[in-house]
Formats: sequence, structure tokens, C-alpha cells
Amino acid sequence: MELKYKSFKEVFINFFVGIFIGLSVIVPGISGSTMAITMKVYDKGMYAFSHIFKEFKKCFLYALPVIIGIFIGFFTSVIGVRVLLEHFPFITICAFLGLMIGTYPVIFKEIKGVVVTKKRAALSVAGFIVPILFSVLSLLPANSFLAPQNPQIWHYVLFFVLGLLISITQLMPGLSATVLMMVFGCYGYLIGNLRASVLLNDLKLLLVYVVMGIGFLVGVFIFSKGIEKILKKARVQFFYAIAGVSIGSVVSVFVGSECVEVYKTWVFPEFLIELLCGIVLLLCFFVLSFLFTKFTSKKQEK
Repeated sequence: MELKYKSFKEVFINFFVGIFIGLSVIVPGISGSTMAITMKVYDKGMYAFSHIFKEFKKCFLYALPVIIGIFIGFFTSVIGVRVLLEHFPFITICAFLGLMIGTYPVIFKEIKGVVVTKKRAALSVAGFIVPILFSVLSLLPANSFLAPQNPQIWHYVLFFVLGLLISITQLMPGLSATVLMMVFGCYGYLIGNLRASVLLNDLKLLLVYVVMGIGFLVGVFIFSKGIEKILKKARVQFFYAIAGVSIGSVVSVFVGSECVEVYKTWVFPEFLIELLCGIVLLLCFFVLSFLFTKFTSKKQEK
């Protein structure tokens, strides 16, 4: 596959996609891979990451702007998102979900006009159910196992697996790392402790993030290979499943432990103001995201 950049514009596009991927690790509702599809660089990205050891120079040079963008997007979003979630959790979540929903037309465009078979419908239904199921499980008292105050060896194994799962959210359009962490009830724990003052004084906690990072990198390499093969052999079925997961992810956030904790603090009738603001912002950010996605898609087609 041709990965050589032909202009600075192409470099900037991949850098821009990388920023979205970095943001999506922290910011609920942003999908970097959906943006990659919008910018028409998704397939090349999958190839670069899955062949980086076989064709290191070519793949690394192509992926470098994406990697730089990921770091910038990640670190610039940490502080801002933490402050918003501390003061306006429900409203913030609604706003970011609006951003995510606005990008869905890009996913549904992949299956537009394709005949709906029983198998494809089943994939969508299964995809819809899976995130909701995990979200319901996060309500169980045992969900605190991913928010340990004193991490043990088995915690690190689980966080390594979580890193693997987060890598999938960055590779598959319509998914969100933050939604995944909310489903498992550990988003507030991980974001709240992501401070230099905390990590430098608690090496066991720092190791949690190191292990997750290793799991993420291993997952990107392994799953990018698998997704690349699926895209070649069963692209339509893949996007039918993703369409179901995308919708289910939105529902799962509102029934997951993170939002349930917010519901417990609501007092009638004051909570109606917060609920109304959340709905309004969800709609506003949906419109903004939808228009932006539509605009960038048309620009790429031209």
C-alpha cells in the first residue's frame, strides 16, 4: 500500500486525526477512528500500524504525525476534562456524547444501500447489547475492583487487559475509550489520579498507568492486524456490528455506574435544570459534530 505523503496537507490531516485519537482517550464522545474514516485515512492507518515491524521505515514515517497528535491531544485534554467532570459531570457527558453521535453518519454511510440480511441484523443487535450488558454489570458492588486504593498483582493484570480493550476503541469507529472506562466504573478513578503530584508519590498507582499503556500498545499492534483482515474479507458485516455497538454505547453511558452516581445526588426539582441543560448541550454538540463531519467528508470527496 502507498503510504508516502504527497503534500504537507496530508501530513496535517494525519496529525489532526492523531489529536482526535488522543482526545478520545480522555474526552467522552470523541472517536478518533471515526474521524480517520471521515478524512479517508482509516485503511492506510490500519495498514501502517499492523505492518510497522515488517515495513518499519515506511509505516513509522506515515504514523509519526498521528503519534505526535495523539500525545498532544491526550495531555492537553487531561486537565480541562477533569475540571468539567468535577463540577458538571452529567452536562459534560451529554455534551461529549453529542459529539460522538454526530459522527455516526460516517459509520452508517458504510452500510447505506446494502441489503439487510438476518446475519447482518443479528450482528447489529449483538453489538447493541454488548456495551449495555457491560454497563449493567458495572452497577454490581464488585465493580470497585478496577478502582483499587492499594493495587495488587491481579489488579495489574486486569489493567493490562483494560489497556488492550482501550486499544480496540481507538481502532474501531464509533467506540470511545471513555465510554468503556465508564462502563467498567473506573473512569473517575483513572482521570482523578492522573496528576503528577499523585503519581510521583505513589509508584504502585503509577505502575497502573504504565501497565495500561503497555497493554494499549500491544493491543494496537495485534488488533490492527485483525481489523485489517476483517476489512478486506467482511467489511459490510464489520460495520453492521459497529453500528450496533455505537448506538448501544450511548445507551450504556446513561445506565452505567458513572451516571448512576450522578443520579443519586439529584434532588427534585433542582435536577430538572441539570437534565435540561444536558439535553440541550447534547443536541447542540450533535449538530456541530454532524455539520463538521459532513463538511470534512465533502472536502475529502472533492
